[in-house]
Parts: sequence; structure tokens; C-alpha cells
Amino acid sequence: MSKLKLMYDVVSTMKDKEAISGALKVEGKKDQTKIASFVNEFTKDLSNGETKVKISTDLDYDGKKVKHESQTEFTIQGCHGKMHHGFMKHMHHHNHHGHHCGENHDDLKCGGIKGKLTMLAFVLNIFNQIKVEENEDKSVLLSLNLNEIPDEMKKVFQERFSQRTMPEHQHHHSFMKEFFTLKEAKIEFNVWINKAREVEKIVVTVDGEQIDELNENHDLSLKAELSLA
Repeated sequence: MSKLKLMYDVVSTMKDKEAISGALKVEGKKDQTKIASFVNEFTKDLSNGETKVKISTDLDYDGKKVKHESQTEFTIQGCHGKMHHGFMKHMHHHNHHGHHCGENHDDLKCGGIKGKLTMLAFVLNIFNQIKVEENEDKSVLLSLNLNEIPDEMKKVFQERFSQRTMPEHQHHHSFMKEFFTLKEAKIEFNVWINKAREVEKIVVTVDGEQIDELNENHDLSLKAELSLA
């Protein structure tokens, strides 16, 4: 099976969706003890932008304890009357919310030419390593295992991560930054695609060793699961 053709079919299918719902669940552990969890349940009508979100957060990290639950309903302007490309516009909105680049494409806030080429090389290398497993029912499992992220790629991630940091989320970001400093990090990425070429589930796991300021070793793990209905 051609990976490029599969990706094209999936993108073509997902971009024309008129509604999307699902849940994002994230859990972080340090030395086998859960220190952070995050659940985002969402539904969105992509034809008119009506969105419902329920968020639950539980953080016990670095001497800080935070528990938070909220439900929000809102409408994203500019969606009315636009039935097509809704899913991709939804993803674009969330990826770029709170982050604006200047007209100069070399603007350092946007990563610059070198940063973009580094990202492109990284993406192409990942694409080359993806394994495709087709099942009898025509569903597909995409899998990827990475044992190391190049230092220059870590720097790009760190810069973009810092640019998107919001004050009300600083505790979460402090925890997430730990994963950019892991030694011998192992990353596993799995995507389940049904026979209609719709993404059903994405699971990402990260495991590695951290050395703190006291030169003590700690095992860190992170699991993120996105389920789409």
C-alpha cells in the first residue's frame, strides 16, 4: 500500500467532515506515580462553528496541586455557510490560536527559514519510517517508533512551545517542558484508520529518563490518546 496515497485519502476524507466529536486524554507519570492528567471532551458542528468543550485537569507536580473542571460553549466566527474543509480549518484554528507571524516569513517568531527546513527534514524522515499494516476489513494501523529526537529539532519544538505558553496554563507547560530534556527518549505513535479512511484514534506515548538538579534519575512517561467519533 502506498503511504502517500493513503495519507492523501485520509486528508481528503477528514477535511470535508461537517461535524467532529471526541475526547483527548493525557496522563503523565513520574517514577510510576501519576502527576498530571488532562481530559478534553469536545463536539463541534463544522458547518456553523458551534462548539461544546468539557475540560478536566488534575495536576500534582513540583509542589503544586491544581484541579479544574469547566464546560464551555461558543461559536467560531467565519464558519457559517462553509460546509467544506471544515475539519482542516478546525485544526488550523487550534494550532495557530494565540500565535501570529509577521508578514516577513523569516520572522524569528515563525521559526525562520532554517527552522522551517529543519521541521521539513524531520517530517520527511518520520514519513519514511512510518509502518503501514492493513487489516482484512480494509482498516489500517499506522505505527512509528522514534528512539531519539535530534537536538536541533528539540530546539524548534521548545521555541514554538514557549511562543504558545499562556499564563493560565503555565503549570502544565512547566510539566511538559520536562519531556524536552529526557535522555534516550522513546516515542511511540499509532494511528487507527477505518476502511472509510477516517481517523478513529491516535495514541502517542513518550518514555525516558530525567536527571534533576540534584543529579538524581527519574523515569518520566506521557500518554496522549485522541479518540474521534
